[in-house]
Amino acid sequence: MSGNVALKGTSDGLTITIGSGGWGPIVKQIEEMLNERVAFFKGGRVSISVGERLLDTEQLQALGALLAEQQMTLWSVQCEAPETRAVVRSLGLEVPTTDGPISTPAESEPMTTLTIRRTLRSGQNVEHAGNVVIIGDVNPGARVAAGGHIIVWGKLRGTAHAGAVSDVDAFVCALDLSPMQLIIGQVISRAPAGEYPEQIMPEIAYVQNGQIIAEAWR
Repeated sequence: MSGNVALKGTSDGLTITIGSGGWGPIVKQIEEMLNERVAFFKGGRVSISVGERLLDTEQLQALGALLAEQQMTLWSVQCEAPETRAVVRSLGLEVPTTDGPISTPAESEPMTTLTIRRTLRSGQNVEHAGNVVIIGDVNPGARVAAGGHIIVWGKLRGTAHAGAVSDVDAFVCALDLSPMQLIIGQVISRAPAGEYPEQIMPEIAYVQNGQIIAEAWR
């Protein structure tokens, strides 16, 4: 969650969960967050979760226009207020039906996983809103960014950024974990200067107490 807005990549696209606060600042915050991560969601569809917030036609149309500028499509609004539900339906958008508290797709649907069966060489970049699995090496100068986890069935010696969309419980693991730079969520770790370690073993890296920890991957 960044301020009053949370972005979450799911198998069904992007879910934006909106908390309390004025609608104008909320929309501005969404715009800024999308601009930072547009490569992950360009061309995708978006569901927003607003809880009991009251929204009118003009507000939803403005948000839809903002998403369209980023080549995204607003397709559903998860809401509890009957007034907002009526507006959503009048615009032809879907209103998910639940018998209890509204839950987002992020809570019930797994992230999609992108599998790459080749080595990434210097200058090559891979970005995906879900998990990324690479069967091959990530060479120095290559970069992998994932909204979820990153698994490298080979040598990771480039840059890896896991949890780029939602940093909850994200991890990076590789048969040879020796990245130039490792980022999990907003925590950054850089490789120490010098040669690669002589002893190579599979490792997994994750965030613990605000620091990136690496241990044997078994």
